[in-house]
Amino acid sequence: MVSLERPYRKRVHDQISSYAQILAPGWDMAYVSLYRKYRSQTFDDVMGQDHVTKTLQNAIKMGKVAHAYLFCGTRGTGKTTTARLLAKALNCVDGPTPTPCNVCPACISITEGSAIDIMELDAASHRGIGDIKDINQNVKFPPMEMRYKVYIIDEAHQLSGDAKDAFLKTLEEPPAHAVFILATTESQSIPATIRSRCQQFDFRRGSLQDLRKRLHFVCDGEGVSAEEAALDMVAVSAEGSWRDSLSLLEQVLSYTDGGITVNDVNVVLGTVTQDFLFRLVETLIKGDERQAFDVAAEAVESGKDIQQLLKSVAQHIRNLLVAKVSSDLREMTTSEELAKKFRSQSAELDTGAMLRAMEVFTEAEKEIRFSDQHRLIFEMALLKATNALRGIQAPAPVQRQAPATPAPARPRQSEPAPPTTAQPPKEPDKPTEVSEPPVTVAESGKQDLPDFDKIADQWNQVLQHVRNIDVLAHGLLASAVPTAIRNNSLVLQFKGKGQAVLIDGDKSPKNIKRRALITALEKTFGVANIGIVCEVASAAPAPAPKKVERTPEPTAQENDSEPDPMDAVLDVFRDAKIVE
Repeated sequence: MVSLERPYRKRVHDQISSYAQILAPGWDMAYVSLYRKYRSQTFDDVMGQDHVTKTLQNAIKMGKVAHAYLFCGTRGTGKTTTARLLAKALNCVDGPTPTPCNVCPACISITEGSAIDIMELDAASHRGIGDIKDINQNVKFPPMEMRYKVYIIDEAHQLSGDAKDAFLKTLEEPPAHAVFILATTESQSIPATIRSRCQQFDFRRGSLQDLRKRLHFVCDGEGVSAEEAALDMVAVSAEGSWRDSLSLLEQVLSYTDGGITVNDVNVVLGTVTQDFLFRLVETLIKGDERQAFDVAAEAVESGKDIQQLLKSVAQHIRNLLVAKVSSDLREMTTSEELAKKFRSQSAELDTGAMLRAMEVFTEAEKEIRFSDQHRLIFEMALLKATNALRGIQAPAPVQRQAPATPAPARPRQSEPAPPTTAQPPKEPDKPTEVSEPPVTVAESGKQDLPDFDKIADQWNQVLQHVRNIDVLAHGLLASAVPTAIRNNSLVLQFKGKGQAVLIDGDKSPKNIKRRALITALEKTFGVANIGIVCEVASAAPAPAPKKVERTPEPTAQENDSEPDPMDAVLDVFRDAKIVE
């Protein structure tokens, strides 16, 4: 590619811009996204990373700049921005300085991305050993225009294994004029051999308060008014990413004509209003399953993204939990009115119930990624959350005892009973119950169970959850059948005693198979720590062995006659013959 000189490039840009103004007056070809327009240009502008910027500034002041740095952190936390600021500080005309001027040719070229001695490499697309060999060969030559050669390698974890090995020697002992900066979102994928050769800095997610301040600053710079609640929603949706917050704000600004309102954010981001979330949770608390389905239909028919809706509900319940255990709600909202609503609704719920409800919605949010039945998953999550939220407050359901074993039928009087030897009568078969060890701490605090009919209908779903948790436990429970609810515990009947003992013999948390069953029941019915009682069904008694008869089987007429006494003689003398 032929490199164009700066004056020529400027003339070409001005000429194209003039053509654009003629074709479309008022259209600016040089529009820059907000996250690029408001990118930090000094260390003091970087927000939320004081532990990084202060360390780098002090190192520059004392002349202790390292030869290699490793910047780790999630997306949009300022890793590449800080790397460019370090390159500015090292090559500024007044430098090395902790406060680059941003007006000298070196600072301007780095800001524009045209500095020939500042190489930015995307390891996602240049990850082979050949690319690293080029760096190893070119790093030997001194910089052409600046004081330092700076290599910024984004997504460094994407380098292949051979490339990382080939990079080690150069990274350990580079020339004095070279500085390497590696940025990654997966620090665990960076080998220890590379980490030990670098100074590692961990970039933190932005707090909600810092994100709000930045969004206010950008709105003021753009001359746009915004509601506090609207900026709160944008900050929460950004999930700690500075770049994501500005990208979402830019998307909302493109939709609105002026000021930003809560309704604008809901429409653009596909979120729901706080009033909707309060109303939904209030319906779940009351246990109104029909109303819960109506609320789900309202959300689906309005075109809301179900996955985003599940995340919003889980986040709302999390806010209720924070409101119950903490008095400082500034991390959730800046509105005192909304904070009062959170405190009021959280007072109706128990901490354990909220934890179970959050688990229900987070599990549903995971399942929805691999299924196209989004509405069904959402409705099932609502029903499970209803049981979870009212698990402590709801009255105990009617206990159902195991059905009595029917007594053996008596022979009719008209039919003569078959001749049998005198034996004591046997009691009817009863299931043999495995002795229960004392209840451990893990099973304390059992909640009220749903109706037995509901458990029996959804038993296959429980087994499916067990299979996902522990395949061996699923094999043991495949033959188990729920028979009743006794003393607020679920009674399971097994065909073999060994299977029952493996499930019920050890009730401590170390019994993985038992914990798998309890966890599966909690996922299915939203009730934690369900009591389990295992019983073994006794097998029917085997029939008495019959004597081997040497004579032909008697006919129906012979059955009515008296037994022949000669048969007893033949039984004693087996080789005897009757002689006429």
